Amino acid sequence: MCGTIFGFILLVAAFPVLFYNEGRAVQTAKSLDEGLKQVNTLSPSNQIFGSNEGKLVHLTDRLKSSKALVDNDFGMNIYYIALKRRVEMYQWVEHENKREYNEGDRTRVETSYSYTKEWKEEMIKSSGFSQSTLYRNPGSKPLESQTIRSSLVHVAEFQLSQNLINKVSSFHPYKLTNVPHPFKSLGEFVYKSQDPYNPEVGDLRISFEVAGQSHPSDQSQQDIVSIVAKQRGSSLTSYQTKAGDSLEMLYDGEKSAQGIFEAEHSFNTKLTWGIRFVGWLLMFISFQIITDVLRQIVSFIPIIREIVTLATTIIAFSMASSLTLVTVAIAWFYYRPLLSVTLICMAAIPLFLSRQKAASEKRTSKD
Repeated sequence: MCGTIFGFILLVAAFPVLFYNEGRAVQTAKSLDEGLKQVNTLSPSNQIFGSNEGKLVHLTDRLKSSKALVDNDFGMNIYYIALKRRVEMYQWVEHENKREYNEGDRTRVETSYSYTKEWKEEMIKSSGFSQSTLYRNPGSKPLESQTIRSSLVHVAEFQLSQNLINKVSSFHPYKLTNVPHPFKSLGEFVYKSQDPYNPEVGDLRISFEVAGQSHPSDQSQQDIVSIVAKQRGSSLTSYQTKAGDSLEMLYDGEKSAQGIFEAEHSFNTKLTWGIRFVGWLLMFISFQIITDVLRQIVSFIPIIREIVTLATTIIAFSMASSLTLVTVAIAWFYYRPLLSVTLICMAAIPLFLSRQKAASEKRTSKD
């Protein structure tokens, strides 16, 4: 009964997920279409024209930042938009192994534990280990992971909003050349260890990643980006569409306005189908849980049990598919009526086929 109730709760939860997703997809598609019609591509000189004030603009130019990113722990002073420092510690990791075996009419579970040393970014509390006295980890890390971002970035004559700065995210490894004492460099990592080749529990391993090269005066050390955003004075910020979305986009390299909007449409499509699958999966699992009572009733009859399991799985798949299509169709009815009607017809196919089969069997029995 508890499983059946949970199944119904899961089924009810799937509907708002699908409805929200379709509404979001429609709104995003409308906003992107609206933005593409209104966007103005700035001239190569990228001058700040008053006629573009408050309008959606597109430009391609180099990143520049007058402030270097600083990591005092390692004496780093570099001109990038973002710097990630990942700190891992060599720690004991507990692995649980379970083995089931039959003992008469009972099934017993035997649990054993094994331990390995691994590099982990998160702290593992050894106090919860089954053998905590033999395998102990330090209580804390002397150095933490962090991400540093520049707060003052320009593209041509425009200052970027923090949201646009956060979109500079094409990270790649960065090798530290001057390693301060007591750290040691080995390959792409920096170690705090007596012997990096034979680390001990508590040793540290640090790696760095950077994104958006932005030297203020050397163009060879400035990455090119393409932006679509609202011009507000000498700044670029988010543009609010009538459809409801805010447009503020940044891509690496040279990309036309058309290319940027096509990429956003592609991402919206992938996200929409991903959430649709999640909604369908919720429905499928809920029907599987609800019909589990039928499998339990015949669980002691092997052949019947297999038949019922197959039948309930087919029913769950058909019901989940049909309800998902109907939900999507209803949500899209006001935006694309033709597509909505098509989806409803597709949802009715399983019902139509089942009725056709029933009618055929009825005629056969009469003959």
